[in-house]
Formats: sequence, C-alpha cells, structure tokens
Amino acid sequence: MPRKTVAIRGLDTELYHEVFSMAKKDGKRVSEVMNRALEAYLNGDYQPEASSKGTGKNTNSFTLKNDGEITLGKSDILSLKKEVGKFRIETSGRLRFEKDLDKTTLNNIEKIVIHDGTVEVPRGLYPQLLLRADIFGKIEKY
Repeated sequence: MPRKTVAIRGLDTELYHEVFSMAKKDGKRVSEVMNRALEAYLNGDYQPEASSKGTGKNTNSFTLKNDGEITLGKSDILSLKKEVGKFRIETSGRLRFEKDLDKTTLNNIEKIVIHDGTVEVPRGLYPQLLLRADIFGKIEKY
C-alpha cells in the first residue's frame, strides 16, 4: 500500500502527542496505532464514551489543564477527587505540589502529562511522580 498523508481536521493535538509518546515508547509508529484503532472501530470493538460495559459510568476521566501557574496541596487533590473521581493533569505551565502531599493522595491522580512546563514536587514524592508522568518538560525536586 503506498504511503499517503492524511490530514484530520479537528484532531485533538494533545491526544495526538500522548499517542505519539506512547507509540514511541513501545517502538511503534503512530500510523500502526491508528490503523489498529480504526480496525477495532470498524470491527465493532469500540465502546461508546457514555457508558462502560453497560454500567452508565463515564469511561473518560476528568483532565485538569494548566497553561498558567497552579499549586496543589493534599486538600486540593482530595477535593478534586471527591468532585470528579480519579483525574489527570496536563500542564504546559508551572505546577507546584505542596509539601503536605503524600503517596496515598498522589494515587488519586491517574496521569500527569508535562508538555513543556515545569512541575515542582517534594523530594520524597519524586519517584511516585515519575511513575505516573509523561515528561516533555521539566521536573524540579525541592
């Protein structure tokens, strides 16, 4: 099959960058991942966003997007968890986690995507943050 460039209008560029990153880590091309996803969709292996196997629960988690500067402490994360459940953070700005944060509280965050911003994290939580982060920016320990 000849290679052909396909432009997709309205494609979420942040989602594309995340897929690109994951594909690269797995040693695959984005085209391979997309072809598999399109085949799965055509084969009926697609689950609508509004439900998760008939439970009526939303399969998409909330994403906190930061292009500015925010500080999150333990109470902030627990409040967000109470409102939206486990959530993700995507940042291109500055994000600071306060010293009162602990490993259990950090577990309420599914994923942290650091596009080109800076994340400040207490020294003791640095390894836990690395385990749940896609890093294209900078992480500083304090």
